[in-house]
Amino acid sequence: MTVSGIRSFLFAVAFAAASLLPASAIADVPQWRMSLDLDPAAGGITGELELDLPAGIHEFRLLDALELQAARAGDTELTTSRAGAGRYRVELPADSWVTVSWGGTLPDGDPMRSRLFLTAAGGFLPEGTDWYPRFEQESFALRLEARVPEGQRFVATGSLRGEPVSSDGHYSAVHEHPRTDAVVVVTGPWVERSLETNGVQVRTLFRDDLDAAHAQNYLEHSAEYLRMFSERAGPYPYDSFTIAATPMPVGYAFPGFTVLGERVIPLPFIPRTSLAHELMHNWWGTGVRIDYATGNWSEALTTYMADYHLDELRGEGRSTRHRWLLDLAWLPVEEDRPLEAFRGGNQGANRIVGYNRGALLFHMLRERIGDEAFDAGTRKIADRHMFDVAGWEDLIRAFSDAAGRDLDSFFTPWLERSDLPELALHSVQQEKNGSGWVLRGELEQAQEAAPWPLRVPVVVETDAGQQRHVVELDTRQARFDLALEAPAQAITADPDFDVLRRLPDPPPILRTASLNPNTRLIATQEGLAPFARAILEHPPEMADEFDPQQPLLVMGSTDDVIRWLDAAGAPKAPEDLARRGHARMWTLPGTRTAVVSSSDAEGLRNLVGALRHHGHRSYLVQDADGRTTEYGVWEAETNPLRIEVD
Repeated sequence: MTVSGIRSFLFAVAFAAASLLPASAIADVPQWRMSLDLDPAAGGITGELELDLPAGIHEFRLLDALELQAARAGDTELTTSRAGAGRYRVELPADSWVTVSWGGTLPDGDPMRSRLFLTAAGGFLPEGTDWYPRFEQESFALRLEARVPEGQRFVATGSLRGEPVSSDGHYSAVHEHPRTDAVVVVTGPWVERSLETNGVQVRTLFRDDLDAAHAQNYLEHSAEYLRMFSERAGPYPYDSFTIAATPMPVGYAFPGFTVLGERVIPLPFIPRTSLAHELMHNWWGTGVRIDYATGNWSEALTTYMADYHLDELRGEGRSTRHRWLLDLAWLPVEEDRPLEAFRGGNQGANRIVGYNRGALLFHMLRERIGDEAFDAGTRKIADRHMFDVAGWEDLIRAFSDAAGRDLDSFFTPWLERSDLPELALHSVQQEKNGSGWVLRGELEQAQEAAPWPLRVPVVVETDAGQQRHVVELDTRQARFDLALEAPAQAITADPDFDVLRRLPDPPPILRTASLNPNTRLIATQEGLAPFARAILEHPPEMADEFDPQQPLLVMGSTDDVIRWLDAAGAPKAPEDLARRGHARMWTLPGTRTAVVSSSDAEGLRNLVGALRHHGHRSYLVQDADGRTTEYGVWEAETNPLRIEVD
């Protein structure tokens, strides 16, 4: 074995001892050792990357603002040449360990707008920005050692190894990952706090004020989620989990850590919602990586196993599923797409398709195969693909193996089609049958498109209480005969919104207007177009009159809006909502109109800033300080899937 081979073998054994991958699986992964010296105040970076390369010509990318200082194979200086803007080429006569050195000052970046920045207030060195020599290797094992001036801290891709060290006026630490495809480093003027749970070190890296007010809460929630998620998805794939603060208004998940905006961290709902989502991505998305060519399954499975699971524990599962179906009901046809076409994006149509539709697919899967098989399937995905890529086909095989039956015919339509089933319930009658009763009827898929594979829950209300049944509906129609001990009073198909379907009579919500690219604006005063654009996400055209059948946004001051709606003959706001609170949004039942009004410009600014999180509401009221005091969804006027039984 060569010296290079011995080093590679020892490197693989070290990783195997602390990872979920066997040594045999890691031995073939290229090895990267990176050392960094970062000076956030000056935007300075000095680095050295050591990697094992085969003989031949290799290309790598490096940001033009940084200088390539040297490339060596052992003690031999290598000749590098330019291969284009930000691209270099180097030729190796034989297999060798290569060391590439680089350094310089990163371009000035605004944390609110830039993807790449390094400042005393915070630094973000993400993948794809060429801040390090990026060789064309699909994946590699990483050992990264970095140091920053005392008063600064950093977190990087993978698990924290050992304890960070403070000496000579610097803070240094080591991070390792057994198989990754990118290196990410985040820095900040942070205080470090930690606790250990089940062998995992959970850390917060927050500014002083955020640390004192919020760090312990984040640590405790993270520890609880780690225990909860490990029971369902298998062991947490890293030795550490870090929550780091950033000036950016974001929430990002990376291998072994998450980055949350400094303005996001104090929001009271984040530890109970978004934190769980970002932590679950350490299994799905950064642990098991996504085969983007076949579609992004990660957001759907993460949403279902984190966000929805917590909603379910709080008794809010039904309302969450109803919200998802409402979003889908108002998604314009031109904005819809098959689930396998989703690649990413967490706003608007992208979120509704990739997160909500996908999560409901996994809910129907769990209802079909049961809790035990579902969790066994997720553990198989983790066991087979951790630190590797997986596509929808890999998920189908894992769940099929766990369920003991082929699930391809179930998954395929939901991945390839963008329409939705429409249910109809009819021909319901009951009759006496010996000492009991029998309720007969027919469930139908009423959409013009081909039938979907469905299992539809039906609930029968009887004199003796409720009875729940399931009707298999893989074809256009299915007859059912339900044996009852007492006479039926009513029957409802899918009363709890367990089926991914089109709602027959959806009440209007803000998305009724905000999602539609044809929504126009009626402004009762000048200067409101920027506020409208923040809601609609497109420059609005102006409208002259009210049309209940056209998507419309009406915006202005409280009194002006009321006068305009009265003059237009629009439906009245329910329960005098038009004057409630300081600012408010409501939709007009029976129309495709959303109304936004406020007592002053500051109230309008607060309201518009909040509405991006409330697209699934029919109404919302805020006080003068911008606090939300009321919100909700109108009741549907009819329910064709409920029939009173004679």
